[in-house]
Amino acid sequence: MRTPNLKFILETMMQDQPKPLSREEKQQFVQEIANFSAMGESVYGKGDLEEIAQRVKNIVERADRIMTESDDWMSNVAHKKGNKRMHEDYRDFEQAARDLKEAQDRMAIAYENIGQHLNRYFSVG
Repeated sequence: MRTPNLKFILETMMQDQPKPLSREEKQQFVQEIANFSAMGESVYGKGDLEEIAQRVKNIVERADRIMTESDDWMSNVAHKKGNKRMHEDYRDFEQAARDLKEAQDRMAIAYENIGQHLNRYFSVG
């Protein structure tokens, strides 16, 4: 059995290393770093989920009241049965909005941590 030479050892070690970035890849990275803070708008969300959920709730409640205002009790029974499903859907909507808000908060914290780390080494814009 032959003893591996230095060249063989270096080639073996280097084959697992990623190739260096090209000049174009580096320029693209610099642009992405410069625009890093612009991504924050998407991360932080432009709309207030709690406000939207409240607005939907108000619409559901008003729709329910309007549809059951009739003096015809038979019509009211039919509307109440149909509206029951609408209220269940609203509860699902409200829970999804809460879950989304929590996930968005966690995402914002992680995004800020990444930005702070990148800012140590690069000029983050």
